[in-house]
Amino acid sequence: MNSAAAASFVQQWRAARPLRDLALRFLPADESGVPLLLALEAELFGILHANAAPQVAGAKLAWWVEELAAFGTPAARHPLSLALATDARAVRVPVTLWPQAAVSVLHALEAPASADFAAQLQAAEALAEPFARIECAFVFGVPADCARTRRVLAVQHLGGELLQTPQRAAQGRLPLPMQSLARHALARAQLDQPGAARAAALAEQCAALAAALHGAVDLPGPVNGLRAAEAAHDRRALLRAARAAEPLQTLLAQRQGLTPVAAFACWRAARAQRQHAGA
Repeated sequence: MNSAAAASFVQQWRAARPLRDLALRFLPADESGVPLLLALEAELFGILHANAAPQVAGAKLAWWVEELAAFGTPAARHPLSLALATDARAVRVPVTLWPQAAVSVLHALEAPASADFAAQLQAAEALAEPFARIECAFVFGVPADCARTRRVLAVQHLGGELLQTPQRAAQGRLPLPMQSLARHALARAQLDQPGAARAAALAEQCAALAAALHGAVDLPGPVNGLRAAEAAHDRRALLRAARAAEPLQTLLAQRQGLTPVAAFACWRAARAQRQHAGA
């Protein structure tokens, strides 16, 4: 039952982006634990990206802190926790990192708006830190050397927030830095409606996120094949959105699209993972 339940969470994760099914075709069959791990991460980030009231989100995250503190013990209950604990690679992950991931999301839920993009990226990397260490330990056995994965995760989180701009505005949360609003004379109330000022601010943010992803190449540490394929696709989508008249609609459309370039990126990312694992 737990195996079937875990598989349903993985299927939800796969269905969220067509690219994931494509990328999985290029990875070895014994990489089945990686989608489980990324589905677990998606559950936690999903609470942050959902449109629930802060009290509801906080209660869910508090439950996850307890659940992940019990990872690998009989007290664990969630199908993804139970399934991951049976993977031999789970022992590579320091046990304290699992609950730290949920705690970092809880802190992000309560964080104030960032003044500028540099501060926003720094906060996103703090959120991503335990997730990146878990990923690198699980896949590569190197929990400390995870700067590149941390950057990719941080940008993906900020991109997810950007995709939810109207919803975030309705909640009183800002997917854009305060300086961006001031620079474009954009009021918070204008974020949930299309307009020239919002389009300019979103285009600027897309360009900044694309540059941050490009900068990940120079950071140390590996990135798993699935994450790398998504990052390559996301950077292209962000660059297109930065040049579009309606960045938000373009970004949404690009996220769901697949091209031959995406297939090549998936193959290249899987090859890089195999090469790093064999190094």
